[in-house]
Amino acid sequence: MKKDFVMPVLALALICLIMSVTLTACNGITQPVIEKAAKERAENARREIIPNAGEFVLMEVDDLPKTITEVYRTTNNSGFIFMIKTYGYEGEIRLICGIDPDGKIIRSTVLAHTETQGLGTLVFDREHEYMGKDKNLDGIDAISGATITSNAYINGIRDAFKVFEIVKGAQL
Repeated sequence: MKKDFVMPVLALALICLIMSVTLTACNGITQPVIEKAAKERAENARREIIPNAGEFVLMEVDDLPKTITEVYRTTNNSGFIFMIKTYGYEGEIRLICGIDPDGKIIRSTVLAHTETQGLGTLVFDREHEYMGKDKNLDGIDAISGATITSNAYINGIRDAFKVFEIVKGAQL
């Protein structure tokens, strides 16, 4: 009777141990590949925003607004990149915004979002309207019916300008 109970338990424990070791080994092999691919995607996104940049250097900035996750400066003084995480109607929105040394938006775009297709994503179709704007964002208004998403995008860009005012003197 004991044997009927102990043997299956030991067999299951051995199977779990083998699977755990296998998964750990697979993770060890794939993790560097995944991290490298993520770094390449991030570099490509920065290059799309400021194509003429030399290299991008991650800046250490104290007391960032919670929406700004990373700040980069270019080595050739062509601008700054701001990685933004904000929340719209449906959830998280990840943006990237480039600002030139004169305080004008080079380009901004959405990297990822969970907003409703259609009305919610109309905000992202207007990204070209941000190009050349300064911190006042003159002429940029929320889209009626998508105000939560619009305001999330606009406020994320405003936070980028707040940080720009702090880092703009940090050119090479």
